Amino acid sequence: MSLILNLETSTTNCSVSIAKNGVCIASIEENSDQYLHSEKLHTFIQYAIKISKIDINDLQSICVSKGPGSYTSLRIGISAAKGLCYSLGIPLLSLDALTVMSQKVDVKDGFLIPMIHAKSDLFYTSLFNESKKRLCPISIKKFNEDSFKSITKDKKVYIFGNINLTERKLFTNLFHFIHRIYPSAMDMSFLSYVKFCDKKFNNIEKFIPFYL
Repeated sequence: MSLILNLETSTTNCSVSIAKNGVCIASIEENSDQYLHSEKLHTFIQYAIKISKIDINDLQSICVSKGPGSYTSLRIGISAAKGLCYSLGIPLLSLDALTVMSQKVDVKDGFLIPMIHAKSDLFYTSLFNESKKRLCPISIKKFNEDSFKSITKDKKVYIFGNINLTERKLFTNLFHFIHRIYPSAMDMSFLSYVKFCDKKFNNIEKFIPFYL
């Protein structure tokens, strides 16, 4: 049996979940434009442990989002994860935020493009197929039609993320848009379990957020 605490703080969504053998058994999150991670994260962790009716010492690993995303909020999440791993003597796991986001969109055929706002008109993004397999590395792109010219038009393309797609009319014939999707710790449950089983742990001392 594995009990894993998942933490997602890469965007404005402060999100915590506890998973047992890859299945989420408790979760709590709050999305605020004010970035309330420093105020809410530890309270959410305590509450998730309480409602899941486990002892914190029963946790076997902590999985944290490594980004990309907000510099400050990622630091808060990773510091919390490291502190818990050190104090409990358990290993650290990590997932990138775009992979976590891709779990929210299920399609039978097509490409998935998760996006996290970086600054101005720049976004962190990557490309996945319908099986959630990554097809290209994480990069920073401008949000315009030229950014995605290389994608074949033989399949549907789904773009989603923590963005207000005010210019979506420019892309109506090419892309499908899903508004306001944020990475969530609930969607880390199975992914972190697979990493735990494969023993793909991070070096706690050297682990830092992923930035471009």
